[in-house]
Amino acid sequence: MLGWACAAPIHAAQVESGVGLSLLHNSNIARVETNPQSEWTEALIVGLSFRENTADLTANVLAQMERRHFVRNTFSDDSSGFVDGAAIWTILPRRLTWSIEDTYRQVHLDITAQDTPTNRAKSNSLNTGPDFTFPLSSTNSAVIGGRFGRFDIENSNNDNKRYKAYARGLHALSAQTKVSLNFEATRVLFEPGAQPYPEVLRRDWFGRFENLSATNSAVLDLGTSKVTQYGGQDLDRGRIARLALSEAFSSESTVRLSLSNEFSDTFSDLVAGVGGSTAPREGGVVTAASDLYHSRRGDLGYLNKGGQFEYALQVNGRRVDFATLDQQDYHERGGTFSLVWLYSGAMRFTASAAYVRRTFDNIRIIDSNGEDKGNREDKDRNLGAQLTYRLNRNVTIRMEAGRAERQSAVTLGSFVDRRVLLLLGYSSGFYEVQSRR
Repeated sequence: MLGWACAAPIHAAQVESGVGLSLLHNSNIARVETNPQSEWTEALIVGLSFRENTADLTANVLAQMERRHFVRNTFSDDSSGFVDGAAIWTILPRRLTWSIEDTYRQVHLDITAQDTPTNRAKSNSLNTGPDFTFPLSSTNSAVIGGRFGRFDIENSNNDNKRYKAYARGLHALSAQTKVSLNFEATRVLFEPGAQPYPEVLRRDWFGRFENLSATNSAVLDLGTSKVTQYGGQDLDRGRIARLALSEAFSSESTVRLSLSNEFSDTFSDLVAGVGGSTAPREGGVVTAASDLYHSRRGDLGYLNKGGQFEYALQVNGRRVDFATLDQQDYHERGGTFSLVWLYSGAMRFTASAAYVRRTFDNIRIIDSNGEDKGNREDKDRNLGAQLTYRLNRNVTIRMEAGRAERQSAVTLGSFVDRRVLLLLGYSSGFYEVQSRR
């Protein structure tokens, strides 16, 4: 009787936290070609992770603050935050849900410049709204919904808000396979003074086929997209073509392929995978610019995990055409490789390598004699190695060494930066202490 009187709902929430201290040495903190300056950077990291999965609420939030002190004062001391979270509130089961996604992080100010503290700005992307589902039969249903979004950037006139409405008709071929017809309309409104970007109305029509199972998945979108720029030229009607395949050959090895041809922008890139990441993603063109762009991208990757050695290999190519910022149009190709050696339950060794060759389509290189050397091309190579040792279930020591190199056709645009990092972290559980700038 006492137990019944004290009964309360049981929530499946997990809250974990962590704190860390790091010391980083850069041989070329400003990433310049001549007169490089070394720097020691001290950092304090504090963060938490929250997860909940109940019948009414599914949520996943990762939040972190980082304070940096530049010992030799090459840059001003700064603080930055990182938030990556998503939640779905089930108001009426299988009828009405409310979603919210938010991501707060730093983005590049200029994709043509080196990645330094002065080439980054804080940004926040918020996306929220309801989904209404109307069952028509045992296999057919209709979904209507809407979203309100905001994209805010520190010390910028590129802030904007957007309103999105959509309708979908779904047919279930099986428990794992569905087809649907979709219409989405998005209106983007910029804050006063956000020039040179015009207000945008985007309308997408596309069909979708998806087959999702525990081991393999396939999602295919085909359709068209029309973009109307108020105060600017209308963009040509573009194609929507998106393909994502994942094939598991065994319990350890998986091949993944993704192809896309679509319009996008930084806001869409940031909220695309929010809620599950642990570090900033570079899958899109994440810059402080709010310009719409046409993206064509392909990725092929192989992942092997489950044994003492885990490794991943990925190659990719991409072409980006901005609607307004023509000088930043580019195409690139490259690849990454990473290897994890699980030496023991307490020790892990990681090595990685990345290569990207980026060519800017509308930036010509003219030498001192007036000779045209062609389009600007940058080649980036990044190498890194990491040793992680867990003293106990809470305390971790991490040592890293890396080398970043750029070879650029632009005068004084090349650099080499070598870095060494030592980090001491304390975590109460699954939260991993690391820099997420």
